[in-house]
Amino acid sequence: MTAILLAGCGTSGVNGVPALRAAIGSSLAGAKGKTVEDQNKIDRTIAPGCAVKLYTRAECDLHTKASAARRAELKS
Repeated sequence: MTAILLAGCGTSGVNGVPALRAAIGSSLAGAKGKTVEDQNKIDRTIAPGCAVKLYTRAECDLHTKASAARRAELKS
């Protein structure tokens, strides 16, 4: 599936890892999930992948639930 996605991106004139990195962003680097800001970085990295269906619906749902649980832990 990823190969098809990347091949599809190639038809628009933008292809390869740099294009995927630009689409997903680089917020994740250094995030450890120890603070709300870290969780925001993780979410900002995952959200575009979910939006373009890089990840499955189940994976995105799992991330959404895990993120909510982590945010609740951080509030306590």
